[in-house]
Amino acid sequence: MFRVTKVLTAAEGADTTALINGLSLTARKGLNVLKSTLEPTLPEATTGGDYIWQLQFAGEWEYRAWLDEAGREAASILNDAARVRHVDAVSYKDGRTGSKRRLHRGVYRLLLISVNKAPDAASVAQFEDETYEMGSYIPGILRWRISRVQEASGARPWTHIWEQEYQDLDGFLKSYMLHPHHWAWINRWYDPECVEHMIDNHLCNSFCNFQRSVREPDSGP
Repeated sequence: MFRVTKVLTAAEGADTTALINGLSLTARKGLNVLKSTLEPTLPEATTGGDYIWQLQFAGEWEYRAWLDEAGREAASILNDAARVRHVDAVSYKDGRTGSKRRLHRGVYRLLLISVNKAPDAASVAQFEDETYEMGSYIPGILRWRISRVQEASGARPWTHIWEQEYQDLDGFLKSYMLHPHHWAWINRWYDPECVEHMIDNHLCNSFCNFQRSVREPDSGP
């Protein structure tokens, strides 16, 4: 599976209904788009924009074909300063994925990360392994995936996207954020005072409600 995730911040005074409809139309025009999800972010999100837009494709070739067709119209909308103030975007192949049970509705959370101070490839691999393992240690995380970014744009040269699904917002704000495995172990990668620190302090942290899992295409199991 090849995915595109964009975190949009609307321009002040923009017609957001027209913005959403315009972007959704470009997805419907794309015969190669397996699924398009465009949801408003929750107010608790930090550096999380106003909307999360995700597109799913069978592979990279299908994504490139969409870019050459309806994707050009989408780019025109996103580059219109009267409608969109900022976009953080990543495209990527599915990374390592875990699941405790399927959710048909809940809260989806993403974290865009720039690992720009890594001393070596082994440290990056260790960070990825430990991030993935959070799904096993933290009860509130019901589905999760850590992926390496292939293309990125926005506030930072994003290198990874860390995605999770929760039953509700407390699953993230309490079960995840307050869990000792998170702040006492994983946080060292993010803390400038720790010797293992290698991640840019600017993160794109965003989440939204969903009615169908944003991690699978409509035709998925």
